[in-house]
Amino acid sequence: MARILTFPELSGEQLVELQRILRSRTTPAGLQRRAQLIWELAAGASLMEAAEWVDLHYTNAHLWVKRFLDSGIAGLSDRPKSGRPRQYDEDSTTEIIKVASARLKDLGLKFTTWTLQKLQQHLHQKPGLKNVTRSTIRRRLQAEGFKFKAGQTWCESNDPDFEIKKPNRKPVPNAADRWHCRLHR
Repeated sequence: MARILTFPELSGEQLVELQRILRSRTTPAGLQRRAQLIWELAAGASLMEAAEWVDLHYTNAHLWVKRFLDSGIAGLSDRPKSGRPRQYDEDSTTEIIKVASARLKDLGLKFTTWTLQKLQQHLHQKPGLKNVTRSTIRRRLQAEGFKFKAGQTWCESNDPDFEIKKPNRKPVPNAADRWHCRLHR
């Protein structure tokens, strides 16, 4: 047998706020569904009818109603999720971007292109970035518009018939085409 829920009459402010949530195009779907549940209950629907109307299981609907009764409209919003806090702040991201976009000669490095491994090794020497992972570096760079390119390899030979002997292969690039930067913005 279904429980009888006595739902209180809502104030004018609560009704206006529910309407704002329901009419907004930017309201998250979950919040909209929960606001619709409360709206149906305020209109006189039973908990079972309102839960069915918004496609929620009645157990979940009852939990949301309890949160609404305890906290009002604010109780319909999702609570902050638990999780590990960020290890690296915006200053760290700025430092990663600054190093990745710097000229390697200006940093006193002898190689010409960054790889994630080389960039990670270089960043480990910076204070606050001693344990930064490649995946963190990759995510931060991609968020800033950097793109990674695969390295190119080729083979050269002094054999005059080399091009004929290697079927289905592209010709050897010119010396000007050999330079390839792995990290592009």
